[in-house]
Amino acid sequence: MRWRQAGITLVNARVIGEAGRVASTVRVRGDRVDGLDVAPARDDLVVDLDGAVVTPGLVNAHDHLELNSFPRLKWRERYDNAGEWIADFQPRFTRDPCLAPANPETLEDRLWVGGLKNLLSGVTTVCHHNPLHRSLRRPFPVRVVRNYRISHSLLIDGPQVAESYRRTPSEWPWIIHAAEGVDGAAAREIELLDQLGCLGANTVLVHGVAICAERGRQLASRGVSLIWCPTSNAFLFAACADVRAFDDAGRLALGSDSRLSGEGDLLDEVRAAAATHQVSAEGVVRMVTSGAADVLRLTGAGRLRARALADLAVIRPLANDAYDTIAGACRTDVTLVMVGGQAALAAPELADVFTHLGVERTEVMVDGQPRVMARWLARRARRLRLAEPGLEVAAC
Repeated sequence: MRWRQAGITLVNARVIGEAGRVASTVRVRGDRVDGLDVAPARDDLVVDLDGAVVTPGLVNAHDHLELNSFPRLKWRERYDNAGEWIADFQPRFTRDPCLAPANPETLEDRLWVGGLKNLLSGVTTVCHHNPLHRSLRRPFPVRVVRNYRISHSLLIDGPQVAESYRRTPSEWPWIIHAAEGVDGAAAREIELLDQLGCLGANTVLVHGVAICAERGRQLASRGVSLIWCPTSNAFLFAACADVRAFDDAGRLALGSDSRLSGEGDLLDEVRAAAATHQVSAEGVVRMVTSGAADVLRLTGAGRLRARALADLAVIRPLANDAYDTIAGACRTDVTLVMVGGQAALAAPELADVFTHLGVERTEVMVDGQPRVMARWLARRARRLRLAEPGLEVAAC
């Protein structure tokens, strides 16, 4: 793969900038954004996007990357809390054919399926809620957050969560599944975390379905953040978190969870979040860009501005409003993804971006639509023993 410091200017676009600003052009040089609403340089590749939306590369605040090779699974119509689902789930690892790939030999391939899932939906940064396997420290389809600590939940880790929280640097997020359910047991987890001294300005709760509106306001006022996974919550609990207090406080992000309970990818979560009408379309987009970056304490993600990392996605125009376009998109609407200024995925009409950057490419299909993909990614995807659904890679 060759890659040079070549300039690219995307014009006739709707570029999501900071503080709600929508620009008409964005210039990328090397691995950085050169500027918004700037003129192209003489040797730039100038790409007319015909009104398409350019968004910062999406930030998936919560995924279990290695659990995306499985179908959605549950054994009751509705659960009252996550403990019931885990109790149903764990014994089946050794005997349910749907869970057959869940073994150490397939772990690296399963992680790559999770990475590809995210890339195809315009995600360029993901927070993995499990240990950082060595393959996540090598070249990977998307950036994986490094500076954070996790506990699984009070159910799994018990009082050890307090030690995990205390050992987390104050500038890093500490992330835990909490209040995942609709009953009193799920709601009491917040009080238990409070008693253990684990609710501080760097605490990030995942799910929070059992948090009432008043408790949400109290938590947000203390600096606690929430990661919302609406399709996972609807599937398991037939319920939705009340996220308005966290949104008002700017402490809300969106996560896809894994395909064991979530619908699919981050764009599925975006559409589901918008459908609840709890948050505006602009607010939903913030949850997967700058808002997610703030929750995860990321300085180099979620924003398009001069000198920022050139992580971006282009989405074909679906609505008059740029934010409505993103809020209604699915991954066949994603026509370009760049990670650090490198082209990773594009619609055929934008394949010149690969040529200009000197990035080798190959043809693939995504959900029945032709795309071009960086060859190093396509080769790795083709070697996987487990396939990313909807991604077809020919010999390359």
